[in-house]
Amino acid sequence: MPRIFLLVLLLASWVSVISQTEKTKGSIGVSIPVIWNNSEATFYRLGNPMYPSGKAFSYGINTNYSRTLYKSIYGIVGIGYFKQQFKILRPFDFTQLTRLLYSTESYNYSSVQSFIGIGYIKKINKNDLIKVDVSYNYFYSFRQKYVVYKANNVWQINKKSLPLGGILNFDFGIERNISKKISLGGNFIIPIYTHWSKDEIFFKNGYSNNEQQIARNKFSAGVAVSCYYHF
Repeated sequence: MPRIFLLVLLLASWVSVISQTEKTKGSIGVSIPVIWNNSEATFYRLGNPMYPSGKAFSYGINTNYSRTLYKSIYGIVGIGYFKQQFKILRPFDFTQLTRLLYSTESYNYSSVQSFIGIGYIKKINKNDLIKVDVSYNYFYSFRQKYVVYKANNVWQINKKSLPLGGILNFDFGIERNISKKISLGGNFIIPIYTHWSKDEIFFKNGYSNNEQQIARNKFSAGVAVSCYYHF
């Protein structure tokens, strides 16, 4: 995780240097993303591979800093909180009772999210702008929750430091100025590449190298609402 924060810091420094040599504009924003995912995992039953899948919503909140790099091109960096959820039925090490015969109904990861990206902005009228950007989002989990029976409040909570994975997002949307300094925006989010790491709480029988992988993304999409202060 320190390397990710270092990368964000270096990009912010680079953006700052450019702003000293170009006539640039900057903004600070707060965004709330919500992403729907359809994911799958792998486990083995009596040597036979099983591929359970499930659909869930994930959400978070972040603060971001963007700065014009050249004409309509801008750079963006940010950090925030994200709760990544998976609704996948799979066996796991339920240490509160016994290690055998228990499966997750769902599981989620509370994480620190950091991201960097580059985008393009175009004014379409006096108050409205179109924005398109690509960003890499990295997640580092500090709390994990594995739900066995949600209706009966049966679950296990771990508080491990866990590199969760990363997503390359393509965003497009519109931003509207409501004053000289304040604007509101809405974006569609399309993850074009997703990779989740491994979690040792899931059983490993040695049949394949993805038995402990947190999940594999089949398809996901989302939206975000944002508020910006321009300077």
